[in-house]
Amino acid sequence: MPLRIHLLSLIGAILILSIVVTQPVLPLYLQARGLPTAEVGLVIGLMSLSLIVTELGAMVVSRRLGRRRAVLLGSLGAAAMQFWFFWAATRPEWYLSRLLFGAFRGILWPIVFAEVTDATPEGRHERAFAVFWLYFGVGLLVGPWIGGWIAEAFDLRAPLLLSGVLCLVPLGFAGAISAHHDAPLSITASLRALGRRREVASVWLLNEIHVMIFALFATFLPLYAATRGLRPSQIGMIFAAGSAAFTLAQVPAGRILERIHPRALLAPLYLARGAAVAAVPLVGGFGGLLALSLVSGVAGAAVPTALSSRMAAVAPRAEAVVAMGGFVAAADVGFFVGPTIGGLLAGYGLAWPFLIALPASVAAAIIIRATLSPDWISSGGPERPHGPPRRSD
Repeated sequence: MPLRIHLLSLIGAILILSIVVTQPVLPLYLQARGLPTAEVGLVIGLMSLSLIVTELGAMVVSRRLGRRRAVLLGSLGAAAMQFWFFWAATRPEWYLSRLLFGAFRGILWPIVFAEVTDATPEGRHERAFAVFWLYFGVGLLVGPWIGGWIAEAFDLRAPLLLSGVLCLVPLGFAGAISAHHDAPLSITASLRALGRRREVASVWLLNEIHVMIFALFATFLPLYAATRGLRPSQIGMIFAAGSAAFTLAQVPAGRILERIHPRALLAPLYLARGAAVAAVPLVGGFGGLLALSLVSGVAGAAVPTALSSRMAAVAPRAEAVVAMGGFVAAADVGFFVGPTIGGLLAGYGLAWPFLIALPASVAAAIIIRATLSPDWISSGGPERPHGPPRRSD
């Protein structure tokens, strides 16, 4: 893979690291500040609302500022909002800082995904996105462990401060982002045209469900584990174990997807991950929760690689930022829906947020069988639909 793919993947790893470093402690921190479980889920999921808006509109920013300057703006803004959240002491501040944090972060993801797509040689999207998700998985792996350790060594606010610092790190790698200004296309018309492609719409929806299942696990496991007497560092280790499984499975996942029909592979993976999350209320100890996290990580490893590489293969290059904006916006719909619905159900017992992962995974399996083409092939197959020629920067 070109060096630029590795640099872009490193940016992706830092972006997710800056979020998941707070994962083991954010629900506990909000609960300690007096918020009920329903409101904890709402505050955590609220970021996704503004993420969705700016992810879908990221092309407007990249068109006017260029992709590199847009990444600089998103990184600086996200850092400022995390520092504000660290100092915040009232509900309005928590809500507003989370909304604005999501707004700035939403600029970044579509551009990074589009840059990976543009930097990848034709026919190698599975391998390129396997590399990207490998780096991403490393961020998932070390983030919760670091966050849990820091929280235990200092206090629950310490990971929030570290998150703000990490948001600034992509500034040092901005040279890997092209200065390309995206074409002046209509976002609404592009989204409508892309949404009419059956596989594009299916990939968006499947990504939403995949992330919703993960969001249920990520949001409510710390609360459930705390009721079982687990410490923040142990909770961080549980998340880290799942992330390690996810990361180690990336390279074989990219190779498997070049040989095995994704339509046949994805349905069992969704069902396995949904079953692992739904089984959390049946397990009380550290060892059992660790094992479920490992199963969930392995089952989820090939899903983002399959979905993102397929999106790169079917979307016109001129609309790459819009297509990837829809892809990551769908993920953030899942991040909002999961914690919000789960928070409401948690009022009836902490088991309920985990249990709804199973019907969600069944729905995904049905969508895969009903809507994905049996001719889904590697991006190295027949010619992908191209838009206007790419600019070289």
